[in-house]
Amino acid sequence: MLRFRSIAMFALVLVLGSTVGFQAASAQRLSVPAGGEKLVTLTDKVNKNQFIWVSDAPLESIKGTSEGVGGTLTMDPQDLSTIRGTVTTQVSTMRTGNETRDHHLVSAEWLDASRYPLITFTITSVDNIKTNGTTATGYATGNFTLHGVTKRITIPFSLSYVPENAQTRQRAPGDLVMFSADFTIALKDFNVTGTDGVVGSKVGDQIKITAHLFGNAVPRSTT
Repeated sequence: MLRFRSIAMFALVLVLGSTVGFQAASAQRLSVPAGGEKLVTLTDKVNKNQFIWVSDAPLESIKGTSEGVGGTLTMDPQDLSTIRGTVTTQVSTMRTGNETRDHHLVSAEWLDASRYPLITFTITSVDNIKTNGTTATGYATGNFTLHGVTKRITIPFSLSYVPENAQTRQRAPGDLVMFSADFTIALKDFNVTGTDGVVGSKVGDQIKITAHLFGNAVPRSTT
């Protein structure tokens, strides 16, 4: 009788383990017809790629954009934990609506665009994925580089995936992928000090960033 119970318990563990494993795998899948590794290329043909950033300080609130966005990622719609790649934006494209301030922003005192022309984020892992049809949320961890300094950060993101159809082909070939993310960085972490006394008074210590990224995805084997 004891042996029967042991066998029954072992079988139950196997069934539950298989079910949990299936649910975990399913949680990382989008409801799209085909899987396999895709190459996602960020392109304004799908929609405008843009970073929007906000600096809140006691003496001034500044809202800016950066539109020189590019990059490629790889992903499998049936396993979103496979998302990897690098997103970049050109410091020289940052705008605040004030030409004098924009000039200061890219100067050697601040972001020093001549020495450090790109801000980059390279994804090394993705976890905590939750899917709902063709949309998903998760956390991307990777290396964020600004002003020549690289820090490991984790960014929450959401994505939408649109399988290729007659309408999408009017914008770009392949499936369309849209990412959005909100995160915050500290200027001191990247050795951005600016003019003495400005950070903390006219420029916020923390910069809030929103990313809107759009790309087209094609099978990796065809690239």
